[in-house]
Amino acid sequence: MEKKTPDFTKIESEIFALVKSIQNLSIKYKEGIIDKNFVRKAMNNAYKGLLKVTLYFKKNNISLEKFLENMNFIDDYNNALEIFEKFPKLNFSNGNNQTQIDDIEIMTETGKTSFFELPGIASKVTSTFITLMDALKLEGQDLYLIVKLLKELRTNLKNFPYPGLEEIRNKIKKIQKKVSNNTENLMKDNQFRNSIVDELYQIFKNFQKKLNVKN
Repeated sequence: MEKKTPDFTKIESEIFALVKSIQNLSIKYKEGIIDKNFVRKAMNNAYKGLLKVTLYFKKNNISLEKFLENMNFIDDYNNALEIFEKFPKLNFSNGNNQTQIDDIEIMTETGKTSFFELPGIASKVTSTFITLMDALKLEGQDLYLIVKLLKELRTNLKNFPYPGLEEIRNKIKKIQKKVSNNTENLMKDNQFRNSIVDELYQIFKNFQKKLNVKN
């Protein structure tokens, strides 16, 4: 089958539109033209769009940084990332003076990790999910390995700066507690192990859905 050549003109246009959207949102918010809720939702959508582009470049072994340099657009792109990082510091004074952490979760988390690092972290999370489920399917598997993989999965999810993952992190935490409290069943009871695998699989599918980058 002939490999489809990427439409780089379309990708350039998408990156340009997303970055300019972020910059314009920041300007309009500061000028009081749009409110907090609107800018939060719009920034959230822009974030997902940029992440999807970043993961596409990673999957196809293309340097996003060099692509942006060829576009002569890396300064604008970095400016968009700076806007994400500074967003929690903006003054939300209309209405409630108390900043709502949930409302700006995406902006707060984005400042911790460069967009260029995100694909690697996403790959680690995916790989750990799959390795852990495979390990649980094997009879007589080393308890230490399973415990280690669960800990690794929690750490990777904690370090992954993507919005809306708190429920997933909490579910993995509960599974980790269930495993530590039922080590004997984990080693001897196939049904128990399979139930853990089923739980992990549903969480994994939810993780993929959150990222919305499979296609």
